[in-house]
Amino acid sequence: MTKEDDISKKLNKIKEQLIKDGKVIPATYDTMFKIVMSSCPAYVTFLISEFTNIDKDDLVKNIIIQNNELPLSNAKERKKISDFIAKIDKSLINFEMNSEYYDGLLIRNQAYLGKLEGESLNASESFSNMQRFLQVNFNNFTHFKSDKPILEFVYTDKDTLEIETENLKKYHISLPKLEKKYYNGDKLSKLEKALLILKLDKISDLEEISKGDEDLMEAVEKIKEATFDINTIGLYDAEKDRKWKEEAKLAYREKIGVQKGRELGREEGIELGREEGIELGREEGRQEGLQEGQASIITTMLNNGIKPKNIAEMTGVPFEKVKKMGLL
Repeated sequence: MTKEDDISKKLNKIKEQLIKDGKVIPATYDTMFKIVMSSCPAYVTFLISEFTNIDKDDLVKNIIIQNNELPLSNAKERKKISDFIAKIDKSLINFEMNSEYYDGLLIRNQAYLGKLEGESLNASESFSNMQRFLQVNFNNFTHFKSDKPILEFVYTDKDTLEIETENLKKYHISLPKLEKKYYNGDKLSKLEKALLILKLDKISDLEEISKGDEDLMEAVEKIKEATFDINTIGLYDAEKDRKWKEEAKLAYREKIGVQKGRELGREEGIELGREEGIELGREEGRQEGLQEGQASIITTMLNNGIKPKNIAEMTGVPFEKVKKMGLL
């Protein structure tokens, strides 16, 4: 059996499991998010209308989907790729799917917004001709303390709270908080349902919240259609592999850091020493061996058909140790 046959077999196995479970690939994955945003004009128009208060009919006539790759400012800068950019008259809108939180995420997104302001305009345009810049962050995590699932941010003075301008805004959407509202049986607005579609993975739930609404059904049908396309599944599987690699590394660093922190804390006999040790250990742990908490992640990878050699390359765990785990 060739390598291509192995890959095809693996992807078809994923497809069969999704069908069996009655699930779809959720749009929190980059692949599906981009498919929805590029293939569902009624759904996207509704979202933009809600966040900008621009009439839907005006949007249909004037909306222009921009290239989602923003150019580099200099040779040393890493490429910045935005998930979705649209231009409507004198407004620029950026949609970002943030599948997980990490230090620097909000700064990165602010940099994207700066790129929108400075580099996505046509050469003939100037800032004076633009009236509004808007970024909507779809967050697949809970970060802000507020119970509200939809938060709107503008620049304000720290003491007086005077708003500098309302034409530069950022929204942060907590998809887990919307999901919690749904499963608690709370009433959802159409906007909340539209946003929740990006999070849910059960076909029955998606069909329930979209029933009778053409804008929402368009997105749900596209997600269902794309889920069972073998090309989409391949991109989805590659994205899962990348996330597993990152999670494995993080689990290793956290475990080693805590262990070293406890050792240092015991030696010094004070809690402060333990906390300093944790931070020191996390840094030193980047270069050290296997930790116990990583076993479950590696087991999951093995169960999903990833070869021990590839797991060793992704996680940094010695090949022989990975191979032994596969024999348990």
